[in-house]
Amino acid sequence: MATLDFLELQALAEKDASEGLTINGPDGAVRLRPLMVLPKGDLKAVYQHIEAIQSKKVSEFGRIDAMDNALIAAADKKKAMGSMLDALPLASRLEIFEAWMEAAEVPEA
Repeated sequence: MATLDFLELQALAEKDASEGLTINGPDGAVRLRPLMVLPKGDLKAVYQHIEAIQSKKVSEFGRIDAMDNALIAAADKKKAMGSMLDALPLASRLEIFEAWMEAAEVPEA
């Protein structure tokens, strides 16, 4: 009978997470993790925010908030990511989002 070890699975996920997008910010490096290594709660949040971005019923500001919240959900350091996004103009936040979508293989928003 085959046996899986939780700690080994977790270590493998952390290794795979290193393949995401790293942003060097004022509070240190923040890693935006790929979808495949996000824990269930973060993955669910990312998909909900992407749905909001794609929705015609959501205002432009609502879409911007959803984009920022998707990035925060994918970040390994959520507080640092939130602070970084608050300090950046929209164009820079869009650049981060697009680079992460590409690196994380996120469905098109």
